[in-house]
Amino acid sequence: MARTAQEFLTSWRQSYIYGEARPPEALDEAVAECVADGVDEGLTRDALEKAAGGDLRTYIQEALGKAEGGDA
Repeated sequence: MARTAQEFLTSWRQSYIYGEARPPEALDEAVAECVADGVDEGLTRDALEKAAGGDLRTYIQEALGKAEGGDA
């Protein structure tokens, strides 16, 4: 069964932001990778944006900030 966009984002954030401890400077790269990985799973960018509360970039930026601060 396919994952929902929300399930995908939660898993992706855990694995690729918190798991790899990416720096905040990696924001553009992280957004592009997230979208590409989501598309590979059959999700649209629009679906990812909606699952991220309407702004995927901010969602990932906040995750990067938490990861850097050790709050992940």
